[in-house]
Parts: sequence; C-alpha cells; structure tokens
Amino acid sequence: MNFARSVNPTDPYNITHPAEYALALNNTAAGLARVANDPWGTGKQMIDGFMKDPAEGFGRLLPDLALTAATGGAGAGVKGARVVKEAADLASDARNLERAAPDGTHNRPDGERTSKGTDPVDLASGRMYLPQTDVVLPGVLPLAFTRRVESGYTAGRFFGPSWSSTVDERLEIDANGVIHVTDDGLLITYPHPVPGLPTRPESGTSHAALSRDEAGDYTLTDPETLLTKRFAGPDGTEPGDDGEAWLVQIADRNNNTISIDRSEDGTPRTLVHSAGYHLALTSVEALITEVSLRDEGGDVLPVRTYGYSDGNLTTVTKPSGATLTFAYDDHRRITAWTDSNNHRYNYAYDEHDRVIAEGGEAGHVQLTLEYSEPDPRTGNRTTTLHTADGRSTRHLVDDRCRVLAATDPLGNTTRETFDVHGNRLSHTDALGHTTTFSYSAQGRLSAVTQADGTQFHITRDESGLPTEIMEPGGSRRMQEFDDHGNRTTVTEPGGSSTCYAYDAAGRITSVTDALGNVTSIRCTPAGLPQEITDPLGNTTRYDRDPWGRPVRVTDPLGGVTLLRWSQDGGLAERTGPDGATESWTYDGEGNRLTHTDPIGGTTRFEYTHFDVLTARIDPDGARYEFTHDADLRLTRVTNPQGLTWSYAYDRAGRLVSETNFDGRTVSYTVDGAGRTTASVTPLGERISYTHDALGRVTRKDAAGHVTTFAYDIAGRLLQASGPDTELIYQYDRAGRVKTELVDGRATTYVHDALGRRTRRVTPTGRRTTYDYDAAGRPN
Repeated sequence: MNFARSVNPTDPYNITHPAEYALALNNTAAGLARVANDPWGTGKQMIDGFMKDPAEGFGRLLPDLALTAATGGAGAGVKGARVVKEAADLASDARNLERAAPDGTHNRPDGERTSKGTDPVDLASGRMYLPQTDVVLPGVLPLAFTRRVESGYTAGRFFGPSWSSTVDERLEIDANGVIHVTDDGLLITYPHPVPGLPTRPESGTSHAALSRDEAGDYTLTDPETLLTKRFAGPDGTEPGDDGEAWLVQIADRNNNTISIDRSEDGTPRTLVHSAGYHLALTSVEALITEVSLRDEGGDVLPVRTYGYSDGNLTTVTKPSGATLTFAYDDHRRITAWTDSNNHRYNYAYDEHDRVIAEGGEAGHVQLTLEYSEPDPRTGNRTTTLHTADGRSTRHLVDDRCRVLAATDPLGNTTRETFDVHGNRLSHTDALGHTTTFSYSAQGRLSAVTQADGTQFHITRDESGLPTEIMEPGGSRRMQEFDDHGNRTTVTEPGGSSTCYAYDAAGRITSVTDALGNVTSIRCTPAGLPQEITDPLGNTTRYDRDPWGRPVRVTDPLGGVTLLRWSQDGGLAERTGPDGATESWTYDGEGNRLTHTDPIGGTTRFEYTHFDVLTARIDPDGARYEFTHDADLRLTRVTNPQGLTWSYAYDRAGRLVSETNFDGRTVSYTVDGAGRTTASVTPLGERISYTHDALGRVTRKDAAGHVTTFAYDIAGRLLQASGPDTELIYQYDRAGRVKTELVDGRATTYVHDALGRRTRRVTPTGRRTTYDYDAAGRPN
C-alpha cells in the first residue's frame, strides 16, 4: 500500500483493518524519521532472512513480546525506611555487583541472550529476567518509560533493588573506573575519561563513548542509537571524584531532548520532553508509587501505580485497575507473578540466583534447569532444559556466558562462534550449513556470507550509518544522510530514488518519490503527522490526544472519522464518516474480548493462561474452540459442528502431522534444520522435497512426477520445470519480473520508477496498460 493510501481513512483496507490503521497513523511520521536512522532500512531482504530467530544470524534486537505477556499491575503502600537505605547501599556498590555477576552477562543486552523455551530465563547464566514497558509516547525521539527485573540484580533504586528502570540509569564512579548502570540492567565498565579524551567500554559489544567535561559532568554518545546521554557529576565533589552521576538528559542529533528533574539524592520527579510530553513521578521514601501524564491543560492522566512490600515492587496497576502482582523470596528474587486474569507462574532458584524450575499453575511451560560444573580444560559448561514430559534440550556455554551450541531433544545441534567482543562470527545449522558474519574495525557488521557462498556487503559512513548495501548478484541499495543522521535519499537497485526532507527538529516535512511527486507533511512538535497533503493537493488532518494517539481524522472531502481509546490504550471505538460505529473491549492483559461490527453483531473471544486464545464465538452464535498443549502449541481446532482439526508435533516441537475436519491425515518428515523433506497424503502418496543450502526447495518428487526449481544468485525463482510444463522468469535491474514464459509462451511486463506495473503483453499480443495519478491511484 503506497504512502498516500496508508494514511487515508476512507481506503477500503483501512476501513476493514481499523486497529492497523490507527497504529499506522500513530507511527507514520515518527517511523519515517526513525527509519532515517535505521541501519537496516534498505537492507530488508537481508534482515528478513537473518533476524527472524535468535539462532538465525544476528540475534534478536528486541525482547520477544511473548516474554512480556504478563503486564498489568496495582499499587499499594510503601513501607520501611530501613529497606530504602538497604537498597541505596546495594545500588551504590555496582562494582561488587559487576564482579559477582556471571562472567560475560553484565554487559550483554537481552537481544543477545538465549532464552528459547523459558519465560524468560537466560540459559547461559540461569538468571530470570523480565522487561516491561509502562508507556511509550511517540515521536521523532520517543519518550519510553521502562522497567526490568533480574534475579541476582541488586543495583536497583527507585523500584526496589531487583529492578532497573529508565530513571535508575546512572554512572557509578570509583578508583577503578566508571560503571554505566543502564536502564535495562547492564553494567558496562569504562576507564576514567578526562576532558578531551573519551573512553570506550572495556568489553562487550557496545560502541558508546564516555566523556567528561571540566565541570565534572559526563556524556555518553552512542553511534548506534544516535543518542547522547548527559549525567550530572556527583554533588559536592571535585570533577572526576567518586560518587553517583545520575542521568539528567537524553538528546538526539536533531536536538530533541528528554530532561529528568531529580531531587538532591537523585530521586526522579519529572521527565519532560522538548515536544511537550510531561511525565510526573510520585515517590514515597525514594520508591516510585505513581507515574502520570500531565497534559497541556494541567490535567493528570494515570499511567501506572506501584505498590511495595519490604521494599520490593509487588504490584503494578494500569489505569483500568488491572493488576500484575509479584512475589519474592528473602533474596529479593521473583518467585511468582500473577497477571490481572489471576493466572500465576512460579520460579525456584539455587544459591547462585539461577532458575532451577519454573512453570504455570495449570501445567503450562513447566520445566527444570540443570547446570553442570565448568570443564577444567575448556571452561565450558552445559545448561540442560528438561520439560515436564521428559524432553531435554542441552546448551553448551563458554566461560564468557555465550551459548556455543544447542542440541534439541532429537539430537540436532546448532553451533555459534563469537569474537573476543561477543560479536557472532558464525552460525551453523544441524546439517552443517554455515553463515558467517564480518565486522569493521569499529565492530559494526560489514558482511554476511550465506551457506551457499553468496554475500551481502555493507558500506558505512564515518558515523557508522549504512550508505550502501550490496546484495548477492551485485544489486546496490544506496542511502544518504544529513548531518543529523536523518536519511534523506534512498536509491533502489534500478536507480529510482526517494527523497525525504526534515525541519530543524528532525520532523519529516516532505517525501518526494522517484517521479517527482511530493507528499507534504506538517507534524506536531513531537513529529507526529498533523496534516498530510498528497501530490494532488488533497489534505488529511489529524487531531490527537495527550498520548499522541489520533482521535479525529478529517479526510480531503471533509469526512470525519472519530477514534476512542480505552483506559489502557486499546482502540475502543471507531465511527466512520457515515456514522457507522465499531467497538472493541479488552481484558487487563490487552486481549480483545469483543468486537461489535457496525450492524451490531458481536464476536466474542475467550483466553486461558499466557493469553492463549481458546474460543471465538461469532455473532450468529457459532463457536470455534482452540486447544493448546503445555508448550502453548495449537493441537486442536473444533468447529461449530463439533468436528476437529488436529495437529501433532515431534519431540523437537515441529509439526509432523495434521488431521482435517474430515478425518484425513497428512504427515510430514522434517530434517534436522526444520525443513520438510517429505509429506504423505491421506491416500498414502509420498511427496519428497530436496533443498539447497539456503533451505529453498530445488526438487519435488510426487510418486515419480518430478518438478525442479532453479534460482538466481539473488535468490529469485528462475525456472520451475514439471512433468507437463516449464515456467521461466526474467527480471529487470530492480528485481521485478519483466518476462514470464510458460512453455515458451511469453508474457511481458513493464514497470515505472515506483515499481508499479504500467504495461502487460500476453502471448497472443493483447496489450493492457495501467496509468496512475500523482497520488498513486489508478486512472
């Protein structure tokens, strides 16, 4: 869907997908601005192949959202000055905590951890961790308020010792150097900087540089996020002396800022965005009890409230009253969480803060973890995950807490190698296919070599931003950036370019496509679209609430779409220009409970543990039921007639058969890399599949009827030859199909600079032409 259509409230797709449309409105301008800083913006094909799974390539950049399914919370009173003092004493000794942490884990982000099959446990260190996001206020520089808990972590201050948070971020300075205590619980060590001589992390994959000015204040500059963080030097000390330097400002390269106002002891009071967002924090005895949003009129809008027991964060409450509850042991480790639907999940630990057992009260995701002693020769050890039904997965961990190999319950092993900084150098699947990764001297990804030898190359500018991505076959995608890191031009392999313009604050003001058509955008101070004018002069306008969400959309013809949001931020109601209204309700976990369509028909949804859908009841009363196993895999669908469609899995969790509503079964054979190598139809016919090193099907044999497939170096299908026919594709420089031959009969295609089809000629010579207006609509 092109840009103009994606923000048009009367577009048929947007009408039928209101939630997606509302989300798109919220993210359009901010997303365009952020994509300017996205190292993978024009390398989507590469990233799609390598970023889908932690075991496939680079590893996750963001924590799996499934791991934060249990969000909600409630507030309670705070008690215990003794506890507050204890927390402060613990937090002030980050150096000891860093030394006590399992080697290699104190500076490893969640995206580089292995936790598959757990909820969530770092399988290298055995530590339970749980990241949570309380609010994100969108913009060119989003204002996010986050928290994270980890077993064994004691450097927390304002949500109790076990929790790191946005406002807990600081520098701990002592004679040995500086420790950056991050918002997500990392402890990154630096040598002492002196004015004019910044220092780099002593280990790990972070590239942020730490500097100190003459007054004793510190600045951390991250070339990956393009953010600069300023820390106020310790009060009452000389520049460079020991103490705590609290985070007081975050700035991007467009001079957007988030300022944190603190009391003398560092307790945060407000977070104020240069665009006008204002978060107010209420604290009792240095523990935060409430976060609220102040709008322009001074009204107070609740975000979360928090309750404590013995200094531990025990309840988190949403504005609707939905509550997430935590229980702790005497070592301040979370032993259970209970979500707002009263579903409980439990953890047990050993004396090293490692999880040894976890599981849901109804038997979901129940497992035990076993840890070996280090091998005296190699220093390697193993973490073995045992499920309740007796399946075991074994992880080989090195002395830097990196998972070198994982062996599934069927004996299939994947392997990883790393450099001294923790960058992944190679991934080898269970069949021996290896993908390798290369890095520049600055530690940035510069090349990926796939298992078949084909390569992706990344060229970067002095700031580390990718200016060229060369794909297998030589296709080049080019990017240009301004001095603030905003992406200004994207040039596709075919030579077509899209240009972006920004104002002084990095807010996007226009998009010019390859044909010279200009879409103009006027944004709010935060950078969210307020008016979008297409190349024909048609303007769509947006009114927003204090959270940045659209509440009124006026189309170019004056039609108004009204959007109403629930207390917890879900789309609750949408009224179109014709007055037709749809509505939605949700539970405390954000699961959709009902959808009422414009004619009053209501669809209902039911859930169980881990927010798994168990039933859908249509407006006519037809009921569909969904059954899952203890690992949350779908095992049976029951339709309104009582017929079932069932699924079976092997011990490694891969689908091996399905039986449809008529009782007919299709079975599958899967290789060690998870690829289907054969299927057997309900009539007993066997179909076999052969794959290349990249997992693409190259041969299909259906009872002697053979079809072969060939691909070009860029991975595009070139030829498919079967018993009765042959299909051949030819592509232009941009990778678009220009000729399709079926048994020698050619259909040709012509595309414009935007990739849209403009002409089609069939084998009989029949010609069809396509024309579009400047806004991308067919004429």
